Amino acid sequence: MSILENFKDELIFEVQKEFWDERGKGARYRLTRLGVAFIKEQLGDKVKDKENIKKWLVENGFCKEVTFIEDKEISLTMLVKGCCLKPVKESFIKKNIAPLSCPIANMFMYNLELETGLAPELLPIEEEDGGCKITLAKMASSDVVKP
Repeated sequence: MSILENFKDELIFEVQKEFWDERGKGARYRLTRLGVAFIKEQLGDKVKDKENIKKWLVENGFCKEVTFIEDKEISLTMLVKGCCLKPVKESFIKKNIAPLSCPIANMFMYNLELETGLAPELLPIEEEDGGCKITLAKMASSDVVKP
């Protein structure tokens, strides 16, 4: 990794960390649109299909692999491997802070919002199988709760 890439990653971390220092866990709810304007500009209407987002991210080197595990009613879980933002996540972990935001997750959150009309919530990002396990909880009515 070049010194320029290290600098970029450190700046991304520091900005989010300063926000964390000011707002605590509430900061994560203010960062849900990071990356959305960029992906909309790149994909236009194609952003309405999560497979288009996945393909674009992999083809452009943002990550090596994205695997979906979808519960149609409750959540969308993704395993993201080879992510270009992994050094930022690792900086948070070194400070014993859960990663606050994930622009890649935000892109898929936006897609779900377009699909359902409701904004999903990013659950805590977990480490799994050498990648990030990202779960987006879909918002829904009580109809999806089974007694």
